[in-house]
Amino acid sequence: MLDSLPCRMDVFHPLTKERLMAFQLRKIDKPLGHEILGVDLRNLSDEDFEKIDAAYREYGVVVIRDQKLTPQDQLNFSRRFGALDRFVFDRFNMPENPEIFIVSNVIEEGRPIGMEDAGRYWHSDMWYVAKPPRGSFLYALEVPHDGSRPLGDTCFASTRYAYETLPEDLRQQVDSLQAVFSSKKYGEYVGHTEEKAKDNIYLKDVVKAREKIKDNTITHPLVRIHPITGKKCLHVVQGVISEIVGLPPAESEALVEKLVNHAIRPEAIYRHQWRVGDIVMWDNYSALHQANGDFKLPQRRLMHRTTLSAPLAA
Repeated sequence: MLDSLPCRMDVFHPLTKERLMAFQLRKIDKPLGHEILGVDLRNLSDEDFEKIDAAYREYGVVVIRDQKLTPQDQLNFSRRFGALDRFVFDRFNMPENPEIFIVSNVIEEGRPIGMEDAGRYWHSDMWYVAKPPRGSFLYALEVPHDGSRPLGDTCFASTRYAYETLPEDLRQQVDSLQAVFSSKKYGEYVGHTEEKAKDNIYLKDVVKAREKIKDNTITHPLVRIHPITGKKCLHVVQGVISEIVGLPPAESEALVEKLVNHAIRPEAIYRHQWRVGDIVMWDNYSALHQANGDFKLPQRRLMHRTTLSAPLAA
């Protein structure tokens, strides 16, 4: 079984507010990602929206700082990119705005208000459905802190870069391969079991929600063609692929491990250090991501996520 690799502390430090004059696009020093400065998403012109949309399509991860969004503001911005999905684990969808999924470790009246253990393995979202969503937008309302730095960073790795940097012979091999993605294997990998949930207030709701997909398997190509850009992207998820179709088990397991480790090499990873008011947009086809769980109450984390539906061409 693959072990989760730690993200390096390669943190991008943006320009200060005092230097923001107008729309600016600044590259993050990694194989994916740009930061956009000088915009207010509540009052976004069509011209600036087109620039954000173009950056999102091309770069896979877009970071926008210093926003002050209500849930409706976030929905309005997100819907400019297309239709939104409601997250399958609807226990943590916002009741009054169910297209917003709550990610949080906060407990109120003895119950979690959001999903606390959200993606602490390298993955793309909703790999367990036939047409995964286009991407997600995560907005930070509360960020945990240890007194010296923020906690709960999110790491990203480019699957497009991973594919393009494979050795030629391996790239040709994986081009035609199919992989079986298993919810059962995932549950075993992350430890979401009924036994562990007995004394864990967060896992109780998660395990119950995952009953909907616990026996799911679905076959996806190991190389996806991005439905909008047409670029090839390596399609791997850590601890989830049970087999590669047509390969013996040992060979299949070794190849999956090799591909995942290639995709999440330290030099390929952008680690986002959150600040309140950040909104990070990632493309689900061209980026893997991993949350870091290096915090606990009373360090509070609260984020709102919207999810873009699969493109019609997907």
